[in-house]
Amino acid sequence: MFNKYQYLESLYDLIQMESPSDVWEFIHQEIDNAVIYSSDCFQIIAECGMTDWKENEFGEITNIQQLAFVALYDFVVDNLEVEAA
Repeated sequence: MFNKYQYLESLYDLIQMESPSDVWEFIHQEIDNAVIYSSDCFQIIAECGMTDWKENEFGEITNIQQLAFVALYDFVVDNLEVEAA
């Protein structure tokens, strides 16, 4: 079962270990990896409480992976405290 807080903690730990030169590019890639499987996407959407996706910064959402990406990205942006390198 997906847990958004565990994901956030793991992501933060990965950022600390990897020290990527572009933190947000790294975050985008990690979120891309998290939304590969549809079953995971449904769990991410439910855990993040995504109910409205008409207005988002990524444009029109046409599949479950895109919806899960937006849900998880919004959660990470709102809750992860990192300093850009």
